[in-house]
Amino acid sequence: MLELWVQKAMSDGLHVSGEILRQKWTWFADMKCIPKDERLELSDGWLAALKKRCGLRSLKRHGEAGSADPNEIEHERQRLRDLIAKHKYQLNDIFNMDETGHFWGMPPDRGLMDKQMSGVKADKKRLTYAFTANASGTEKFPPFIIGKAKQPRAFQKKTGADLGFYYRNNAKAWMTTVLYQEWIRDWDAQLRLSGRKVLLLQDNFSAHNPPDDLTNIRVENFSPNLTAHVQPLDAGIIRCFKAHYRSRFMNRAIDRYDSGVTPADIYSINILESMRMADAAWKEVDTTTIRNCWRKSGILPDTLINSAPTTAPAPSLPISSLVNNDPADAAIFAAEREVLTSLSHLEAIGVLQPHNRMDLAEILNPQNENLIYDDGTDQDIFDAVLARREAEEDIEGNGGDDSDDVEARPSRREALLAASTLRTFVSDIDEPFARKLEAILSSFGRQTRLDEFKSLKPSAIPDYFSSRSS
Repeated sequence: MLELWVQKAMSDGLHVSGEILRQKWTWFADMKCIPKDERLELSDGWLAALKKRCGLRSLKRHGEAGSADPNEIEHERQRLRDLIAKHKYQLNDIFNMDETGHFWGMPPDRGLMDKQMSGVKADKKRLTYAFTANASGTEKFPPFIIGKAKQPRAFQKKTGADLGFYYRNNAKAWMTTVLYQEWIRDWDAQLRLSGRKVLLLQDNFSAHNPPDDLTNIRVENFSPNLTAHVQPLDAGIIRCFKAHYRSRFMNRAIDRYDSGVTPADIYSINILESMRMADAAWKEVDTTTIRNCWRKSGILPDTLINSAPTTAPAPSLPISSLVNNDPADAAIFAAEREVLTSLSHLEAIGVLQPHNRMDLAEILNPQNENLIYDDGTDQDIFDAVLARREAEEDIEGNGGDDSDDVEARPSRREALLAASTLRTFVSDIDEPFARKLEAILSSFGRQTRLDEFKSLKPSAIPDYFSSRSS
């Protein structure tokens, strides 16, 4: 609870002294009615540990987009080029990490959006995503996802790791110093094992406070208020991800409508399915797009740009996108065209009224989506943490600690029947995708039957006698 308050205070640029921390801990203790004789002593040792855990060394504000002096932007680019050249970092070893908010269930309909985003409901449909990619485009990490629920119902009592995600949670779905340091220490340990040293470029967001014990990662912050002008992820990488996600989300809604789902429910999606969809959207952001966005940022030395390989496969783009002269924008433009096509399809089938149709800017950058912290009060933080703890106390009974309704999982029999229906449907389609789908469905059938066989419990000999005697 106190850690969340500290992160918000640091983000707001407040001076956080030891006395203020003690007073704020006491305030939270009073709110929770902790008896005086059961409270911590708040010693200097406690204070030192808290400061270390929360990274209370940097009180800089998170860089914000906006106008900036062109001379300052160019000076920042030159500073970074000089840093990279001085330490002789190669493209493969230069990384950028940044967070973005993600309204995973947001419909492209202003009417539905206004209803969904009113009150606290909107906050429940928001995740924080942190993306990391290197300058050559050869490495992009699985997204670092932060949600509110510890074990959403859609996870079916599994952890994020069980499902293949790097997922963490807290009461506000915020990136905190604790989560950041856990992530970067894990990465540093992996680099140590391989004997590799890298440069990580990041904004000066207060939670981005690297621990002192890093050995193989040099962390360099962008200068305040210039991040949006020099950060590769802000040069189109995150925007491309969002365009791919929105396109997939709307195409899914169209499929649901075609299958008979009512227009009011076509956008309904659970958090796990949305995370799978986001994972696929991130994989669609290809090497060429990432590499071009790094070049567009202007922070790489010319020697590295000229030495970069040019044999990477070009992404498949519509001819219309080639009219754009900037290669960094070509794939992004193509992804955005897919979003516009999906919007037009929704409008054509009558489920999206023209006056409610959101424009591209609203869809890819909805209001408040990218706020790292909200303007909530201390009471809001207290209430959120308390609500989270109460929800987590009955995870087993509720099947999770969120309030989202989850459809019952189909049985193996139902899944195999659906696969058989799909095989019949594509059997007379003479297209490569149909043959690929048949192979996948065949593999699915074999794996499903194998899993069922493995789940059977062997019967002991006495079981046969007991069944006969009964």
